[in-house]
Amino acid sequence: MSTRMLPLSLTGRLAVFFALVVSIALASMGAFAYYSLAAQLESRDDEVVRGKLDQVQHFLREVDGRQGVSSAQHRFGDLVRGYSDLIVRVTSQQDGVVLFSTGDSDATLTTENVSGMVIMRSENATLGKDAAAVVVVVAKTGEDRQQVTARFRATLLFGTTVGVVLTAMVGAAITRRELQPAHALIRQINRISVERLSYRVDMPVKPTEVRDIAGAFNAMLKRVEDGYIKLSRFSADLAHDLRTPLNNLIGHAEVTLSRDRRSSEYVTVIEDSLIEYQRLARMIDAMLFLARADSAKVALEISRIQLNPELRKLSTYFLVLAEERGVSILIDGDAIVDVDAILFQRAINNLLSNAVRHAKSGTAIAINISSDESICRIDICNWGDRISEHDLPLIFDRFYRGDRARSNSLHSTGLGLAIVKSIMELHGGRVTVESPADGMTRFTLQFPLKRREEEERRVTA
Repeated sequence: MSTRMLPLSLTGRLAVFFALVVSIALASMGAFAYYSLAAQLESRDDEVVRGKLDQVQHFLREVDGRQGVSSAQHRFGDLVRGYSDLIVRVTSQQDGVVLFSTGDSDATLTTENVSGMVIMRSENATLGKDAAAVVVVVAKTGEDRQQVTARFRATLLFGTTVGVVLTAMVGAAITRRELQPAHALIRQINRISVERLSYRVDMPVKPTEVRDIAGAFNAMLKRVEDGYIKLSRFSADLAHDLRTPLNNLIGHAEVTLSRDRRSSEYVTVIEDSLIEYQRLARMIDAMLFLARADSAKVALEISRIQLNPELRKLSTYFLVLAEERGVSILIDGDAIVDVDAILFQRAINNLLSNAVRHAKSGTAIAINISSDESICRIDICNWGDRISEHDLPLIFDRFYRGDRARSNSLHSTGLGLAIVKSIMELHGGRVTVESPADGMTRFTLQFPLKRREEEERRVTA
């Protein structure tokens, strides 16, 4: 059956499939029963013909010659009584004269196309006293057998048809009843809108398939709700962070144009405006990077890096700022990782910039490198104000900055830590943060070493 001919509804399709399966099963059983019955009836006809042939031969041995056969016609009639389709013919071998026959035996026995006829003959039969040889033919046309099989075939066809129809109806009813939880789930899903993302559908106890669908749908709703909340917060933070430099630029321009200025004042305004332009450029660059990272369009150029010398080189860019704040940078440990060098430098720069800004004067920023068989860890620790428990889960969100960092917003876009998280995810790693009560803040980068191990195995092979 072509799939285009099937009904569109699941109830209709299952009803058709049920009917098809039942029709095949009933047809198979009916065919088996039909041919078994036909074989048994034919076997019974063989037994009847063989038994009648023995009876006729026994009777012929008791008659008194050919005259005895003629005078005992009624006894031959008794042999075939009750068998409307039984034929008996006795013929003399000497002259071919038919001594006894039932019905139109000549026409029937000479017809070659009689279907299902059972014929047995004996040429060794003899008459009683004169021992004259005769030919005995006993046949059964099979008409009664054909009538029985025809009635049985009609009954099978009718029963199969009724069974298929009833199965389709019962199957449709059962399917419709079992799909009620699915229809209820659809009605609940139709109630969901953007304003009701917190709505959760009920999870029926059975069937388990619908329960699993409901659970998966609720999990999807949770992800959509979280994404929608983050997007709403992102939009609000983006509007806030873009508005600040734009307002500064507008304010500078309006004040400058309010009256004639000296050339030095115009230079100052342009320098201040340039700072805001640079801030906007950094923000746009960071947003573009995050958008490309989200859509997996950042192609990694993997290279092998020795971490200790690389981190020492990167820390030199922050030495001047660190000295101004009375902070030192210490590096301990070493390892080798396979990373994208540019993205790795960007992640480390963002974390070092964040550590130097928030470290207390007179403390040290500690960079510790360690590794095991599968992971390389880089811990960047600084001592300063503790990050609150409320801020810790949100610190890697875009445009999120704790209250203590808001005063530093002139130098921060609020996207640095979000970029670090995206870079680590692109490398198959992760970044975590801890801020215990002693004032130490630890950012941990975890790089997987699987890529390097696979390459070493290929080289060895």
